[in-house]
Amino acid sequence: MRRLRTLVVLAVVLAAPAGSRGEEHDALGAPLDLDAVIAFARAHNPEIRAARDKWRAAQARPAQVGALPDPMVDVAYHNESFDRLTLGSTDFAWVRVGASQEVPFPGKLGLKQTVATREAEEMGEAFRRVELDVISRVKTNYAEYAHLDEQLDILHRNKTLLEKLARTAEAKYAVGQGIQQDVLQAHVALSLLIDRDTVLQQRWESQTAMLNALLDRPASASLGMAEHPVERTLTRSLDDLTAAASAHAPELKMADRRIAAGESSVALAYREYLPDFVLRADYVHKAALLPEWEVGVGVKVPLYFATKQRAGVDEAAAGLAESRSTRDNAAHNIAAEVKDLYARAQASQRLVTLYRTTVIPQAHLALDSATSAYEVAKVDFATLLNSFTMMLEYEMRYHEEQANLQKVLAELEAVVGAPLED
Repeated sequence: MRRLRTLVVLAVVLAAPAGSRGEEHDALGAPLDLDAVIAFARAHNPEIRAARDKWRAAQARPAQVGALPDPMVDVAYHNESFDRLTLGSTDFAWVRVGASQEVPFPGKLGLKQTVATREAEEMGEAFRRVELDVISRVKTNYAEYAHLDEQLDILHRNKTLLEKLARTAEAKYAVGQGIQQDVLQAHVALSLLIDRDTVLQQRWESQTAMLNALLDRPASASLGMAEHPVERTLTRSLDDLTAAASAHAPELKMADRRIAAGESSVALAYREYLPDFVLRADYVHKAALLPEWEVGVGVKVPLYFATKQRAGVDEAAAGLAESRSTRDNAAHNIAAEVKDLYARAQASQRLVTLYRTTVIPQAHLALDSATSAYEVAKVDFATLLNSFTMMLEYEMRYHEEQANLQKVLAELEAVVGAPLED
């Protein structure tokens, strides 16, 4: 029994492209499929949308910085006196129309565009990092959500079993073959199960709100019953995972793009020692006289290079060194994180296998044996209740460890930056 949580989710109010709220049908339903939840998060999660828009903004910058500065057009009128307009009646009144265009030294615009392109590529990797993090959180929250569903069902099934054991103790007490303490112990155990169910219900409600937040849905929106996640196992070696992280981790790719941008920034800083040019042309109209025209070239002289261009080179070189150190630090941290998650995944896999193949079957056998022995008065009710409690605890731990394994694998996938499956 999955209680009233097993609901079909057909529609939800989501963000419209213009920023207003509009109704849009979603793909979520019952059973709640993990792939559908991930696809929904990719399309609607606010963090992913913000990172995607930031990337798009960065992609628009290279074309801007690679273009020539805007030209200047100016108009001037020259008059001889203040009492009247003298254009056409004197040789010293005229109208001038001019235009000028600043032209950076060859190579500067290309380097600026290269820097902006590398920065846009870095924003692309930053977007991928955000997407991986959000999807990892979706997977871990989904695993916890499904795990709590399973645990609540286990409690319900075992509550029915415990009620049966309590009735057996009551029947034995009624005919003088048992003691009142057995009946009281059974009811205390039932109360503890109800207490545990209440705690799990609260966690389930909180988990629902957290999963809805990742999907940009109201916290109280209903979610369908989660499908039990396919039990994934880690088959790749630590060396393989470390190599995959070195090749795919967004942090390292971001650092590589930052280093490339830094190298271009240093080259651009050196190029700033070279002058820029200003091309200009003027047309002068003097009415009765012949028109005049003029063309010229201006040069922006880097006169203050000692305090400006030289400092710019130092700044760019320091930024490049910082980027390289940041890349080294990121590589070490990622390798350590991969090793930590790998160790946790290995431990969880061993525990899941141990519980499934050995501990839980033995606990069921022990409970069956204790039940049979209690019915013929070979063991007391405390022994029977202890066997029941152990079996319940091991089943709960098994599903909890299964959820832990799925969470660790989701985190590891985000750190590596690529699917774990070969």
